[in-house]
Amino acid sequence: MRIFLTGATGYIGHAVVRELTAAGHEVTGLVRSEEKAAVLSGLGAKAVVGDIKDPGSYREIATDQDALLHTAFEYSAQTVDADRLAVGTLVAAAVGGKAQVLVYTSGIWVLGQTGDDPAFEDATTEHPAALVAWRVGHEKMVLAAANDHLATAVVRPGMVYGGKGGIIGSYFESAEKHGASQYLGNGRNRIPMIHVEDLARFYRAVVEHRGRGVFHAVDGNAVQLADVAQAASEAAGKGGETRSVPLDEARQKMGPVVDALILDQVIASGRNVEIGWRPLHESFLGDAPAAYAEWKAAR
Repeated sequence: MRIFLTGATGYIGHAVVRELTAAGHEVTGLVRSEEKAAVLSGLGAKAVVGDIKDPGSYREIATDQDALLHTAFEYSAQTVDADRLAVGTLVAAAVGGKAQVLVYTSGIWVLGQTGDDPAFEDATTEHPAALVAWRVGHEKMVLAAANDHLATAVVRPGMVYGGKGGIIGSYFESAEKHGASQYLGNGRNRIPMIHVEDLARFYRAVVEHRGRGVFHAVDGNAVQLADVAQAASEAAGKGGETRSVPLDEARQKMGPVVDALILDQVIASGRNVEIGWRPLHESFLGDAPAAYAEWKAAR
């Protein structure tokens, strides 16, 4: 398939490009510089230099693809507007072009607190984390564009780990720097997770099976935050030492993302079998030593 994706050299996008090209797909990615274009070339993919805030830089190429994937995220004051513009551009390109599949990257934070019963793909999004409340509307834009020819899907990844990126890297970093992995609050909140390589395989499965609707990309576990920190500390050779960061202190440094990071969530995928996917990395708690080695190697 001919596949176009935004955010092609980002944490998630880079892994997806590597997975898709390895599977024999013809991939074109949107990047912001010639330097990043060279990175894609090294993965066997083509590059378009542009920006999601500039539809003219990628609209034409998007209309001529079999599948469109939106994995980019604008880390700025323009986050919401940039994402809405990208979604609108890709929807128009898909509906008016050749695409058979359009995939949007959302996240499990749109589900807010879930309680003890697992939240599947049909769970409510009426109480999302304030930080990502805007994503609910963007999900609806993508899903509403589906028709007989075009399959549209929303992927909600869990907390992504593996390699050099992701929030989990901060647990390894704090262990090395302070001798203890730092976590937020009491650490009893549960977080669903997924390894970045498993997530890349998940995107490929959605595209190749022309998945429709919402998909939860999680490994099926809900581990407590304090346990994640302890496993990271042990992997980093710090004997499982951890430190709780008071929420008020964390909010002063990190802002509203703190309230998303301390959500207590039990998330499940009821649809992974439909696309023939299962995680190869079954749990961060058992995978922490390997994840630490990946993180060290990528620094």
